Amino acid sequence: MREVIVLGAGVVGLASAYVLARKGFGVTVIDAAKGPAEGGASFGNGAQLAYAYTDAMASPSMVANLPKYLLGRDPAFRLKLTPSLAFMNWGLRFLANSSQKSFERNTIDALKLAKENRAGLAELSEKVDFSHRTSGKMSLYSTHEGLKQAEVLSALKNRHGADQAILTKEQAIEREPALIHYGHSFVGALWSPYDESGDSYLFCQNLKSLLETEYGVTFMFGTNIQHIATRNGTLKGVVTNTGELPCTRAVLALGVWSVAVAKTAGIRLPIWPVQGYSMTIPVSEYAPTASVTDTARKTVFCRIGDRIRIAGLADIDSDNGVFKRERFNTLLETARGIFPRAGDYDGEVGAWTGLRPMTPNSLPIVGHSKVQGLFLNCGHGALGWTLSMATAARLANYLSVCA
Repeated sequence: MREVIVLGAGVVGLASAYVLARKGFGVTVIDAAKGPAEGGASFGNGAQLAYAYTDAMASPSMVANLPKYLLGRDPAFRLKLTPSLAFMNWGLRFLANSSQKSFERNTIDALKLAKENRAGLAELSEKVDFSHRTSGKMSLYSTHEGLKQAEVLSALKNRHGADQAILTKEQAIEREPALIHYGHSFVGALWSPYDESGDSYLFCQNLKSLLETEYGVTFMFGTNIQHIATRNGTLKGVVTNTGELPCTRAVLALGVWSVAVAKTAGIRLPIWPVQGYSMTIPVSEYAPTASVTDTARKTVFCRIGDRIRIAGLADIDSDNGVFKRERFNTLLETARGIFPRAGDYDGEVGAWTGLRPMTPNSLPIVGHSKVQGLFLNCGHGALGWTLSMATAARLANYLSVCA
């Protein structure tokens, strides 16, 4: 049997393991955490499968707002320059992707991946429970200028199958009655009827069980990956805290930690961590049924069963990964202002923070590395779950050709 080691047991790593196992590979998954989706962004992400909302982070509007972000004048986005060559290189490549032409190209490329992902996840959803919902996504706009920009971009995406629609304020409220309790004013909304949602942590837990029982996938949790062993540009093994595992094929799917592990093999990945926060609270009868994004405040509300996941903030900082109570409180108070009656904000709020592995063009890195036998599936940014099955399928094609 063709053997492969998958490094990482988040949603991208497990999707990779699933597709590879179905193609007949013998798969071993290694992760430092105690279980699947325990250590990274897959645990507490925004819970959305945002197939139509694939807008690249690097854009003309992002560049225009950089002074505001650097001065800390936007509560939802913070940027602190890091004095390092790696950050400088990432930042310059990010700026190079911020033209209108690059923004549109990167957004459409991600959209194409998302459409592939939707088909793959629909098939898997029949085997794996993850509180799956198909109630669509609504993005609210507070200004006519913002809504017009959204209309122009959606027209471009619709030519590639996004199927989005612009709604007036009245149409939005008719479609989502919970907007009666929205705490701010808005002029209209962008409606994405085919966007979905679910619990990515539950998805990973149940996918692990499926992989073990139906495909014989082996899992090694609590195993720290120290470095990649190579000889003459060829993969020879994975060195962990429990010893070296000889192998000729491995997949790097460790989110932001892919950078450090890849570096041990002489590979420099253009990935930088962007920190986000979330909370999960008991839902009330006044909570929205569809996923709702307040675009002005960059905050997402998404139902998961009898709970609602609220996620937001984007911090680029030298000490990313550290939970900052002040930043979490910003999200909490922002959420109260947006939907004050959506759930119980005064009880257990399930505070969480995690790192999104962002590339300069917001597109994942999938395929061969310069080390023969070492493959990459990383850098998915905020769209890890939304793109995971599609990138896993492309990854598997690369491995099948080389097997």
